[in-house]
Amino acid sequence: MGQGEGMDGSCEGNLLEVRDLSLTLGGNNILRDINMDVGHGRIHALIGPNGAGKTTLIRAIMGGMPHKGTVRFHFCDNGRIGYVPQLLEFDHSVPMTVFDFLFLMLRRTPLFLSRRKPMRDEILKILSATRCEQLIDRMVGYLSGGEFRRVLLAQALVPKPELLLLDEPASNVDEVGARQFERMLIDLKEQQGHSILMVSHDMQTILRIADHVTAINRTVTYDGSPDNLSLSDLFVNVQPEVSPMVAQ
Repeated sequence: MGQGEGMDGSCEGNLLEVRDLSLTLGGNNILRDINMDVGHGRIHALIGPNGAGKTTLIRAIMGGMPHKGTVRFHFCDNGRIGYVPQLLEFDHSVPMTVFDFLFLMLRRTPLFLSRRKPMRDEILKILSATRCEQLIDRMVGYLSGGEFRRVLLAQALVPKPELLLLDEPASNVDEVGARQFERMLIDLKEQQGHSILMVSHDMQTILRIADHVTAINRTVTYDGSPDNLSLSDLFVNVQPEVSPMVAQ
């Protein structure tokens, strides 16, 4: 029985533990003494004002930013992490369909060397996870913000991750699209068993779907149930420590 695995083979306890994480860049204290636990099978919201360090923390958790402190994962299955960034820069004028985009993201083989029919069936199945199969032949550059986020989320689910890291998954999405995203995330948790750490600024979404909330403003200002969260917890003013060289 591995860490995080119950006697019946189910996952329990914490999937992710962050302890005393601090991060400094150019003498600027970006994050300080971050402590946070993400439980198995939970939707955990990470919130805070602009510039609070939320995206930086996600990148540190993924190992992409140098930091002090510890990040521990307690996987009980495949140990995979799926990630959807807040922004993905690309040339919208490139004549690339959703099929082409996902094929290039998921395969190293050039398009002309593959058997297109089996791959099309596979990508349709991938898109079905976020209910956007109808987009397969659409040009990526013409997708709406919500449609493109669905495609990115579908890609992040292959191969199946134990932990999903989502940076503003419903940004630039209208109210209808945001509610659809909420339902998809709940389904991913309840039906597929995914654990989700989600950066969000939408308090209504957090109140509707989050099991736990951590608010940060360079350090943790709140950690607990979304029901007990107040705006004062979210906007605690924590000034960064700036060296004289940076201040110039």
